[in-house]
Amino acid sequence: MMKKIAGIIEGFYGDPYSHEERLALIDTIATWNWNSYVWAAKLEPRHRDEWLAPFTSDELQQFSELSARQEDVMFVIGLTPGSGATNEQVITKLRPAITAGAGAVMLCFDDLPVLDAASEHQRIAHAVLHELHVPVWITPTHYAGITSSPYLEALCNGLDERVELLWTGDQVVCDTITATDARARIAATGGRAPLVWDNAPVNDALMHAHLHLGPFVGRDAELRDLCSGFLWNPMVECVASRVMLESAAAWWNGNDAIAAWNTAVDRDGWRLLAEATSYRGEPHWPGETPSRQWWEAVRDMPDLDADVAPWVESARAGARLAVAALTVLESDIAEMTEKQANRLMGQFLGWSLHTSTQAFTFGRGPRQRPLATQNEYGKFFLRAGSVAPSESLVDLLVIKALAAMQAYKG
Repeated sequence: MMKKIAGIIEGFYGDPYSHEERLALIDTIATWNWNSYVWAAKLEPRHRDEWLAPFTSDELQQFSELSARQEDVMFVIGLTPGSGATNEQVITKLRPAITAGAGAVMLCFDDLPVLDAASEHQRIAHAVLHELHVPVWITPTHYAGITSSPYLEALCNGLDERVELLWTGDQVVCDTITATDARARIAATGGRAPLVWDNAPVNDALMHAHLHLGPFVGRDAELRDLCSGFLWNPMVECVASRVMLESAAAWWNGNDAIAAWNTAVDRDGWRLLAEATSYRGEPHWPGETPSRQWWEAVRDMPDLDADVAPWVESARAGARLAVAALTVLESDIAEMTEKQANRLMGQFLGWSLHTSTQAFTFGRGPRQRPLATQNEYGKFFLRAGSVAPSESLVDLLVIKALAAMQAYKG
């Protein structure tokens, strides 16, 4: 039986990872028994915008190093051929990457403006399969949802059974992916087991104010049997992505994802930031009334990876405000001197700066996620919750403390 696909798809919008980050990530996923790393970052120039330009000598050298890094991790080269691309253009572009060691090709036709190019996409996939003799994976233009469409029907009709089709679940970003959803996708694609492009923990584009540092949840265990594999799309922040990815690896290997997450965040010092950047309803939410001890621990949080420094500072600043608010609420305001009240009030002068930072913490809204799906015509539409209000724990405490000060001191 062929081993199922499991690994990383670097497929986000945002600054691509450095070569060193990719090498380190391949080393890490090898320890998790994952076997694939896909080079497909949207802002890699020669992946998408300049797709026809040849890969540079430096890129090909990097592909060679990435391919050879871990014997059990296959390097996969991604490409988004432009409209009207010929077979010869695509083969000519990809052949040097295969020579450098890439073991498979992913043709990324996602987020393109047309839904009538299925025959073109099939033609290119077959050309790559037959000319380069490597596995071919397609991210179709209709990649989300559980219905068929004219595009999917045309793509799947006559498509070589060896070609993998990617699917993000019922939505682009999913809180849950169920076995029922997967069966519907299988039916919509003529019986093909989907290769899941799981947009977790990705935080690109409109999500980039948020960190996704929680445990991997909401995926039915049966998916491991129903699907041909899973590829996880990480955050723009590489090191921080490992928090959820390690939990996902436990799930993929049939182990306890929550227990793995608890071990990882305590071992590597990420628990406080994970809780400080969570949202209501998530398993790592600290609750509506965290203790003073918790707020003080967040206030004194040590530095973590440089990429998450804005969120660490936001959490520290918010925690300072929360501790000041708790001091007011725990005090006998009526007995305060003018000097004591003035000193406490001065601690809230940083509130406006905290609320304006682009690193969201403590449940601050709006929370934005593309909870979008594709209908029976392949057209996208946003579902409720794509933009959701959410009250910051810090704001709630500060408002309560200021109201108490106003009531007693005027």
